[in-house]
Order: sequence, then structure tokens, then C-alpha cells
Amino acid sequence: MRCGKATFASRYCSQTRVAVAVVGKIDALNGREFGRYVERHTRVSKQLVLDLRAVDFFGTAGFTALYYISVHCARSDVDWVIVGHRPVRRLLSVCDPDGELPLVDDLSAALARLDRLAHGVQHVIWTAQAGWHRSSPAERAPRRRLGERTSHR
Repeated sequence: MRCGKATFASRYCSQTRVAVAVVGKIDALNGREFGRYVERHTRVSKQLVLDLRAVDFFGTAGFTALYYISVHCARSDVDWVIVGHRPVRRLLSVCDPDGELPLVDDLSAALARLDRLAHGVQHVIWTAQAGWHRSSPAERAPRRRLGERTSHR
């Protein structure tokens, strides 16, 4: 999708992971649409790779969009990472000096971080007998319906 001097593109990497890439400039003309584009494309995903490596200008509207994306991801329980180079890093060094936003060096670091987050999720469930506790793999397995057969090989 073309918006101002930027092009936004998305690709579903898996059922739970989407990648959104931006090429060009993120500025006052397209910052808001950038945030909305990411929101629309993370509705069914649980992980987001925001690829800003091809961004050659990143203005304060871009930072505002990242804040909007951060809030959206937190509310929607979406793990996310930003892959950005010089223009993005420069602005984040000023606007996010404590490194609260999930900025990583490259795509392999982004994928590794999301993989760790996906596999490190602790499933906590409630049962009448045990109360709140970490579930076992057997408890997380789908239950058979009454009358459903299992195949034995």
C-alpha cells in the first residue's frame, strides 16, 4: 500500500506471525496511517515483526505511530519486535532512551526473540481441585468429544 512517500507491505509468515515492512519515509503525512496499517494486519496474529530496515527518514510521527503500535500490541497480547537501521535508531535514541520499545539489530535477532517468547509462555489454568497452577502438556492437549474415536497404529 502506498501512502505519502512510503510503501507498506505485510506478509503472514505463519498462522501466528505477521511481518510488516516499510520502504521510504515515515513522516507527518503517513505516520497515522502507518499505525493503522499495522493494527489492521495484526488482528489475527500473536507475533509481529516490524521491518523498518528500508526506512530512509523517520520523523516524530513515526515515533508516535510506534507508541500507538506498542499500546495496540499490549492490549491485543501480540509480541512484537522492531528491526530498524540508522534513521529509526537515531530517533529512538532520543525519544526512547531507556529502550522500552523492542528494537533489535537484525531480522535473525527478531525471529530468535519471537521464538523465545513463543516457547517461553507459561500456561496457567484454573481447576477446582488445584486452583491456579501451571498446566501440564496433557492438560493443554485438546480433549476428545464424547463418542470420538482415536486412531491406534
